[in-house]
Amino acid sequence: MPFMSRFIKTKGRGNIDVSTPSIPNSPRVREGDSYFVAYLLVFFTAGVLRALLSLENQEANDNHYAVVRLILQGRTGLTMTDCHECFHPKLFYLVCAAWVRALTFLGMPSQIVAGQLLNTIAGLATLFLIFLVLSGSHGRAKWKFLTFVLIALNPRLIAINGQLSNDSFAILFATCAIFTSLSLLKSPSLSLAILAQLALSCALMTKGTTWVVAIAMFIVFFLRGQLDKSGKKRLLFVLLSVTTALNGALSIHLSGYDFERYDTYANAGRGRPLHFFEKNSVERPGVQSVVDGYLTFRIFSLLGDPQITNGIPIMQQHRTSVWTVLYAQANFAQFEQHPRSWLTKDPSVLFVAKCSMALGLLPLAFFLIGLGGELRRALHAWRNWGVSRSDYSAFFCLLVSFGYIAFIIKFTADYRDFSAAKLIYILPGVLPFALSILKGFQCVAGATSHVKMAERTIDALLGCLVILHCWGIVALVTKLANH
Repeated sequence: MPFMSRFIKTKGRGNIDVSTPSIPNSPRVREGDSYFVAYLLVFFTAGVLRALLSLENQEANDNHYAVVRLILQGRTGLTMTDCHECFHPKLFYLVCAAWVRALTFLGMPSQIVAGQLLNTIAGLATLFLIFLVLSGSHGRAKWKFLTFVLIALNPRLIAINGQLSNDSFAILFATCAIFTSLSLLKSPSLSLAILAQLALSCALMTKGTTWVVAIAMFIVFFLRGQLDKSGKKRLLFVLLSVTTALNGALSIHLSGYDFERYDTYANAGRGRPLHFFEKNSVERPGVQSVVDGYLTFRIFSLLGDPQITNGIPIMQQHRTSVWTVLYAQANFAQFEQHPRSWLTKDPSVLFVAKCSMALGLLPLAFFLIGLGGELRRALHAWRNWGVSRSDYSAFFCLLVSFGYIAFIIKFTADYRDFSAAKLIYILPGVLPFALSILKGFQCVAGATSHVKMAERTIDALLGCLVILHCWGIVALVTKLANH
């Protein structure tokens, strides 16, 4: 594929490098210090938007407050018979309940706001870890900054950091586990190994969507334990792989998963065949066939109506296309028209959403190009057994990225209701996703370096997209404040 080769084979042009980024030894930005103030401004904006949403919002995608309320009442051993969300592991709910007690908030609205502010803090901590990795990566400071802006001001990430749910903690701990694992693959040490296992344990005790990270860690540690040239490192990584497996099993056992009842809940498609072409419906139709659900991207339908309805009838064609739904959620916080207080029919808000859907194709292209480039590079390195530390890190990121792609396919095929296609389920892999976007920037910049105005055009389009994303969140906060 000559076209893809042109994008991928850019290493060596100027300072373009699609190799796996190194992990910085300190939070200081090593290059591009001129962006320091810009980073602070983005952090400030990201924090303000999350805090405002947390202060005004009173609803979440699911009623996670019910679990916190039961814990505050002294209940233990909670299962799905106690409340719908009680099948989840309990770490977030225990921390949230302790946080509420410490702040002495008594009323439900105040308790919800307190929990949401806790998630805002978790969201900002996640952004700091992403900043550390991006700032230590190869490439121009401008690309790293733009990648960070796209992540920090992403509407879906802001939205989930402003809701009372366990997802923000899951994203934080999974990101921390990935961060420390990348550091460990670069510079093996006992302290990093302990931190990686602690982060993984916290992630698994928060939400089941983090299992992908655990599996990826086990695989990459096991492979390095088999292939590393150093006998000491081989032994270390073999022990790490065993520890990861044991840690995962123990964390899952201790954290209060309600597997039996959840298996019934999350398998609405059981006994209902999923055909390749022929459609059939389960619950509120989501995935109806392999072709319709996974081999479509209905951008034109999305531009016509940038939202979905929540009833059984399929009012928008794009509701049954998994990738279209995930893409739309990434660009419009109110796409699902849920929770109820978030529903909007404001023409100006929907127009902004349509513009966001159109401009969002650019970072999507960067992500796909970067992911494809890393896959090609990893296959080349492993085929020739020229494996270096950076190859292990790149392989680990690929495992996480493709693991979450496989996870969302499996989950939506099992559940079949459209609500199974949620971007938040794969956001624990946000760090590798961000690195793919950065690599896509590098590849595109190298391939278009001879095209006049290409860089300025990209800058302008991304600038407009970020402004629209922020405008959408401000409109949501304003609506909730007037609700």
